[in-house]
Formats: sequence, C-alpha cells, structure tokens
Amino acid sequence: MKTKKVFWGIVLIAAAVLIIIDALGFLSPISGIMGEISLFRAALALLCLYFIVTRIAKGKIAQIFIPLSLIFMLFEKNIAFLVKWESENIISNFLLLFCALIVTIGWDMIFGNLKLKIKTGESVVYIDGSDFSSRRFAENLLGECNIYFENTDQYCGDGILIVDNCLGEMNIHVPSAWKIELDIENGFGDTSQTGSGTENGPRLRIVGKNRLGEILVKVINV
Repeated sequence: MKTKKVFWGIVLIAAAVLIIIDALGFLSPISGIMGEISLFRAALALLCLYFIVTRIAKGKIAQIFIPLSLIFMLFEKNIAFLVKWESENIISNFLLLFCALIVTIGWDMIFGNLKLKIKTGESVVYIDGSDFSSRRFAENLLGECNIYFENTDQYCGDGILIVDNCLGEMNIHVPSAWKIELDIENGFGDTSQTGSGTENGPRLRIVGKNRLGEILVKVINV
C-alpha cells in the first residue's frame, strides 16, 4: 500500500507541474481532426484510461463510469468540434457526473459483491466487540460515516471489518489496545491512520475499497 501511495503522490505532483507549465503556455497543443488538445488534458485522459484498464482487468466494471465521464469532460469541446455540434457544451458536467454515479450504483447493485447501502447524510455505526469474531460490513456513499466499537475490553481478536466507501468520508475509531492491519484499495481516494495500535493486542483487520473518498482510521484511548 505504501508503494501505491508513493506512485499516486508522484502522479499528483507531476500533474501539478503540468498544469503550471500548460497555463504558462510552454506546452504547444496537439492539433488533429478533433481540433487542438492540450498536453495536460491528454496526460490526464491517459491517467483515467490507465485506471479504467486496471479496473476492467480486475473485473470491477462499476468503477469505470466516473473516469469515462471525466474523459468526456476533458474532450467535450473537441468532440463537439468533431461532430459539428452547434455549441462547445454538449451536456452539463453536473448532469454527466450524476448519470455516471447512478450507473455506478446500479451496476454495483446488480453485479457487486457487497450490498450497497445508499447514505447521503451523517451516519454512525456501532460494532459490539464482544460479538465481533468474524466479518462486519460498513458501506458509505456520498455521506459521512463514523464507526465506533463497544465493549472493547471483551474483544478477542481476528475480526474483519470490510468497508466500501464511495465519494464520502469514513472515520473508523479503533482502540489503541488493538493491533490494526489496514489493507484498503484506493481508487482516486485517500486512506490514512492517526496513531498506532498495540503490536501484541487483539488483531483487527480493516479491508475493502475506497473510491473517490476519504477513509481515516483514528486510534483512540478507551
């Protein structure tokens, strides 16, 4: 996971440099049948395309629709030029992203491995440590989800928390007396941890997916 974070960190820094260079006019646009295309837009589209290919290779089709809509937004003016559209704006960006999100949800509902719970506001989830020896699921979409553990002194270990966070914020509050193993797959999202658990404490595994959202594991004293 650290290697992935370094990779995406380098990508973001390179993108920022490209934005500055492109804004200063040092990069000449590419000319073709679709009109002029800036090198920055082309690079960003290739990044989205790379993400799409990796998702398809892993069979995670539900995650490709938003990047596809971003590629369309990047080249909307050029597509309009190619098809001789009467204006440069073919469709509202908000409407396009909204439709992509709906398709993502629909596809995940039909073909996804986890049951998708649509939450657009604040939610709080409590997990009983005395009855947590297998798997628990926590899913969040477009909302702010806070997860807490109860009866932590009765937790024996080997519990697995499977999370699925999409376009939202998920805060997981874990006792400092537990050993934490974090394995989150990030798709244009960010996962971080504040504090550290105890190496010899009961083990808690946190696994799952984070798409275009933020997951924060907060280690707390209880």
